[in-house]
Order: sequence, then C-alpha cells, then structure tokens
Amino acid sequence: MKKITLLLISVLVLNCVSYAQFKKPEDGNRINRNTNNLILGIFNPKNFSMNHSFQVSMLSSAYGNVSLTSYINSMNYKVSDRLNISADVKLQYAPYVSSSLGGAFSNSLQNDLNGLSLSRISVDYKVSDNSYLKLEYRKLDDMSYYNPFNNYGYDRLYR
Repeated sequence: MKKITLLLISVLVLNCVSYAQFKKPEDGNRINRNTNNLILGIFNPKNFSMNHSFQVSMLSSAYGNVSLTSYINSMNYKVSDRLNISADVKLQYAPYVSSSLGGAFSNSLQNDLNGLSLSRISVDYKVSDNSYLKLEYRKLDDMSYYNPFNNYGYDRLYR
C-alpha cells in the first residue's frame, strides 16, 4: 500500500514540475489572411442574419387531439444591394397524437408531422426603384387530416 501511495505522489510531483513540449509550425503562420474575413473566401458574415422561433400548440377536435412543437430557423443573406436570399428550415415534433379513427391513423399522423423540412426559400431581386422580382417556394403544412370535406371514414356533414 505504501509503495502505491509513494508511486502516485511521485507521478503527481513529476507531472507538476515537467514542462509540455511546444513545437512551432515549420512553415510559419498558417492563417490565410487573403480572405478578407470572408467565409470560404466568398461569403461576408456581416450580410448574413438568422432568426429563431419556437412554437408549442395543441389542437383538440371531434377527431382527436394533437400536440405539436416547432422550431423554425430563418436565415437571410444579402448578396448585393439588389439581391437577397432567404430560407426557413423547420424542425417539427408531435409528442402526443390521439384519434377517434384508430391507433393506426394516430401513428400515421404522428409520423407525418415529425421531421425536418425546408418550409420556405425565396430570392428577391430589385429590378429598379419601383419594381421587384420575387421567386419563392413554400411548403405549407398538410391540414387535410382535419378538412371536413375529406372522407377518412368519418364525415362531419352526415352526422
């Protein structure tokens, strides 16, 4: 027991008084100073902005109950004074889903609501002072599960 204690104390003392090895890079400073603080040499971080939003909601209807949490990351990059690109990335999770249409429908609905998606991307171009060109893609949420005109085995119009 004394030998182990003596060995541990000697290792700790030698560790405290020993110095780490410092090795300079052979080719000098490896930082590339030619990028002018641009990401990958072309993207200016000053023109990039990002916003976050978090939403928790609960839906209760004649068909069942759904709780839903969503996190949306909105990113915007100003390419020039005339060109702007923006995108929204959505991460969505449904922790609780119950339906009067059965367990299989509840599981299917929960799987459809969960996931990561690109919900919006747009390119805005200012043609002149009075005209703009906007190209936009949007992925809208599928709300056909609670549409009264769809017949999923239960129709509200013929109750």
